[in-house]
Amino acid sequence: MIPFDGLFAQNYVYPFALGAYDATQPPPGYSSGTNAFGILVDTTRQGYVSQLAQSSAAHKRMMQSMLDQPRQLQLASLASANNTQLLAARRSTQPNQHFGWVCVDASKSRLIVAFRGTEFFHDWLDDFDFIPAPYAPIPGRGTVHQGFQLVYYSIRDNVRQLVQTHGANCKEILITGHSLGGALVGVATPDLLNDVAANLSPIVYTWAEPRVGHDDFVSFFDTHVNVCYRIVNVWDVVPHLPPVLALYEHEGSDATIDSGFSLDIVKNHVLVSGYAPGLAEWNRSHVPQATRHFGTTTIAALVGRTA
Repeated sequence: MIPFDGLFAQNYVYPFALGAYDATQPPPGYSSGTNAFGILVDTTRQGYVSQLAQSSAAHKRMMQSMLDQPRQLQLASLASANNTQLLAARRSTQPNQHFGWVCVDASKSRLIVAFRGTEFFHDWLDDFDFIPAPYAPIPGRGTVHQGFQLVYYSIRDNVRQLVQTHGANCKEILITGHSLGGALVGVATPDLLNDVAANLSPIVYTWAEPRVGHDDFVSFFDTHVNVCYRIVNVWDVVPHLPPVLALYEHEGSDATIDSGFSLDIVKNHVLVSGYAPGLAEWNRSHVPQATRHFGTTTIAALVGRTA
């Protein structure tokens, strides 16, 4: 088991997870069309059309919530990250077809895939259902949440093409995402590693990820991804959905952080107020130490739970 690296998560992964929400410019240090390429929706693809036909009204609202996300993050500061501000926020007047970025870090021979979520997570949180469906990208590999799979199929062809095109000279693939974007990570990762990223060593760090699949899918995922950490704010409700009573499980291991108690579900959930300060505090509390087998790392990072 490769240890959780809190500083890597804070200094390297977090800017991609946050930057995925911004359709107007790539994450810091990257240039659109040069080493950063937008992940775009294509609802005309047959795979998406087939998934849409099978989807419930709740799943269609989940998809609409993604399309309603403005092209720039609205809750971009601690002061604005609360439930009142979110409910008053404006939705996009046109469907936001940008779902994140594929970036190339040539200095590290690393491809980064970063999926955005939606600030309007109330839309699917209030009437969240637990309907499963067979994992469509690779038949016979278990069942996943039908709504998450629907959203993934809206971008599947585009993200696969970007990974295949720009990963040729890379050795690693880092896949990250926040909230519903974290669920996209869960569904996308085995699909990408099955062929277009088969030669890339995977690193998965998600933020506020809900449970994606049943035990058959999770077992398949875990046998193919050695480094998978879900960063979870202890006060955030989203990682507890769908519930274990519906037989959904988490893949990988969790890395629990604490942003401080709040009854405001938005403050606990969004990156800027729930995850950035919580991870920064985690790193302050876990000073790296020399270990015999893992080099310099934080001792607590060797502990992970999979439930």
